Amino acid sequence: MNSIPLTLQTLYADLVQQAHAAPVEAGSVYTQTVKGIDYLYVRATVGATRRDRFLGRADDAGVQARAETARREAKRAAERRNTVRILKGQGLPAPTTELGRVLDALADAGLFRTAVLVGTAAYQCYSPIVGAVLPAAALMTQDADLATASLALAADEAAETLETILRRADRTFKPIPGLDHRALPSRFRSASGFLVDVLTPNLRRNDRNPMPPKRLAAGAIPLQHLAWLIEEPVQAAALHGAGIPIRIPAPARYGVHKLIIAQKRSAENVKRRKDLLQAKSLMDVLAETDPWAWKDALEDASSRGRAGWAQPIARSLKELAIGARTG
Repeated sequence: MNSIPLTLQTLYADLVQQAHAAPVEAGSVYTQTVKGIDYLYVRATVGATRRDRFLGRADDAGVQARAETARREAKRAAERRNTVRILKGQGLPAPTTELGRVLDALADAGLFRTAVLVGTAAYQCYSPIVGAVLPAAALMTQDADLATASLALAADEAAETLETILRRADRTFKPIPGLDHRALPSRFRSASGFLVDVLTPNLRRNDRNPMPPKRLAAGAIPLQHLAWLIEEPVQAAALHGAGIPIRIPAPARYGVHKLIIAQKRSAENVKRRKDLLQAKSLMDVLAETDPWAWKDALEDASSRGRAGWAQPIARSLKELAIGARTG
């Protein structure tokens, strides 16, 4: 196990705290005059585009205060970008440029206030959290899975479609039509093949597929076990730009969930091998750094049912040649 020095773990923890506390309005402030009245705007890079946010009249004290906050936060963002460069320079995993831009656009729209990033895109973020560099073979991904029970923009955000948000990362993003042409799309793909899937917990056998979240003009694919996976998410920061504030599943839950999901794929499926590799990697690390977290997650999942929970977990553990090991 290639441990990450405590100094880097602390630096990363500070980055996470700062990124999640940073206001959305941050960037360069400029003035635009309309009919003799000056108005202030904030301009910042979001994904791969420039985004302008309207602040208000330049002679309004409250607007001036927001403008000053935006200028101050722009300087702090520059400091965080330097921190990100240091962490990446020390070998901590970081998303590809394409994934980073997608996460930046989603975070800018406020979606990670309720949504949780799952899948390999989330796995990439675990190294500084668990204190060890995870195997690079399990980090490669060309998609992003967004899971939530209620995917919606915050009340103070403009009602935008998910397609509009994703196009700030890549203008070629388009929805992928489903079998039911009347249903809202739950998958979006760029010209390069990058996929964004919207997921939601399966609550009833007759749940619609896709389920229609509030706003966003997007559906969500209902999946079993997802509610358990995202029940206790943790804050993280993707090492892109100034550090993108995201939420991901607790590491132990992610690993146990992969044990379950692996058994739902065929033995020849490449994703099955990736699931098992990710699960074993997290289990091995947590056995050293947080063994009780792994044991508690394993026991909690196994207690939820035999056929859908305990049996696939046991089969994956046996397949990994570790028998009934629980950490």
